[in-house]
Amino acid sequence: MTYDFVIIGSGFGGAVSAMRLAQKGYSVAVLEKGKRFTRHDFPKTNWNLRRFLWAPVLRCFGIQQITLLKGVMVLHGTGVGGGSLVYANTLMEPEASVFKDSAWPKGSDWGFELKPHYQIAKKMLGVTTNPLISEADHAIRRLGEKMNVSETYHATEVGVFFGSAGQWVKDPYFSGDGPDRAGCVGCGGCMVGCRFGSKNTLDQNYLYFAEKWGAKIFPESTVSKVEPDSVGGYKITVQKTGSFFGKKEISAQRVVFSGGVLGTVKLLFQNKEIFKTLPRISDRLGDIVRTNGESLCGATSFETHRDLSKGIAIGSAIHPDSVTKIEPVRYSSGSSALRFLAVPLTGEGNFIIRPLKFLGNLILKLPQMIRLLFVRDWAKQTVILLVMQSIDSQMRLRMGRSIFRFLQPTLKGAVTDRPITSYLPVAQEASKILADDLNGMAQNVISEVILGTPATAHILGGCCIGENSNQGVIDKNHQIFNYPGLYVCDGSVIPANLGVNPSLTITAMAERFASQFETNKKPLPVKTFSKGIKFST
Repeated sequence: MTYDFVIIGSGFGGAVSAMRLAQKGYSVAVLEKGKRFTRHDFPKTNWNLRRFLWAPVLRCFGIQQITLLKGVMVLHGTGVGGGSLVYANTLMEPEASVFKDSAWPKGSDWGFELKPHYQIAKKMLGVTTNPLISEADHAIRRLGEKMNVSETYHATEVGVFFGSAGQWVKDPYFSGDGPDRAGCVGCGGCMVGCRFGSKNTLDQNYLYFAEKWGAKIFPESTVSKVEPDSVGGYKITVQKTGSFFGKKEISAQRVVFSGGVLGTVKLLFQNKEIFKTLPRISDRLGDIVRTNGESLCGATSFETHRDLSKGIAIGSAIHPDSVTKIEPVRYSSGSSALRFLAVPLTGEGNFIIRPLKFLGNLILKLPQMIRLLFVRDWAKQTVILLVMQSIDSQMRLRMGRSIFRFLQPTLKGAVTDRPITSYLPVAQEASKILADDLNGMAQNVISEVILGTPATAHILGGCCIGENSNQGVIDKNHQIFNYPGLYVCDGSVIPANLGVNPSLTITAMAERFASQFETNKKPLPVKTFSKGIKFST
């Protein structure tokens, strides 16, 4: 099988690339290690681990992957549609000052260049202001008042079709040429997988049109090797996910790595250091990895009449100071599997002191802990606080071995002199205030307390844009230095802390990336939809 482009990964970078390149007349194949899901395939709750959790060693092939590295625990998505299947729908532009950061390569006004691509991305993803303000959002409004920042409270910009709850309509986004949609029912299950046809996942827009225009999507296809061939292109070795057999080769003139930070960086390291098929990849591979400076805290109410699960996954936000943003996160009623990642709120300390404080808290707060254990529906009575800060910190990713994967090569983290902190005082304060307001118990994510490791759903960098191979892995057109025809297009290219949920920025950068390619062969007929987006049909 030979294609003009092979795209490895189907998240926000890969889906955009696939659609735009197919639109321009190129033959495109998308290789995705995860499964293809329809709304009927998603679990009702995240207790259905086989459909929710990604852990192939346990024969679980769901949409939520959790990876523990030295220095950070990462929650990320897997499946056709990548992170869009499991993310919280939040699509926000960062502040203009983000693009003034010296981490961005000189010679381009990144804010100016990305502006039109942000507008296209918003239209494609159906960005709108959340109208479903529910009990958890009211709790965040009260939190803002008690932290003296009530004026900063606002509803989030999200990719959800609201319409009339539960009612199906003809495609409302692309003049009827897209899939039918149903109005959001406010169940709070966005991060378990939308079973109601309301969430604007990538299979409802970019991937939908990519396939309509000829792109081929191959789910359950794990790439292990990429190597130059004898005719100026590349050979890609693929095998069925979860199997050691059935390897095959696909040829392509050009390859786009879009597996997200952990997928792309690992695959490039494999080919640079283990297979040595791409040995001239920059030694900056794995450098300048950032999160959004997050801490995951929250509170569980002991009042059973409260239903904090209603609404959408993230419906509002406040800003306690100029560098901090707090968002309330919820799961649908019954989806309490992640309660085992929560422990009593524990103050500051090193890797010895903080665990000791945790043990002390268990003893001092034993009655509350017992009461918490008997909370039947943890998700219904819990608000998770996603606290993000736009303070510069970074780490490196390197290859190592894992005893849990039969000594197979795997990624490991390495903390730099600007480590990603696992303790944010403002997050602790907010959790305490929220717990008092809800008559409940404040909690931390367990990795922060026991391991001194922050958790994040927003990992960026590792294949950063640079002016040359001494400064980055790819040039400003996303091409890997020393390898013409190899590109990276996902969150791993972003060199700076965005301070907001990154999905919209990854989409905008992918739109910019795909715009550089000329139309191939005979252009397809162009149709302009009423929303102002030009497509080929």
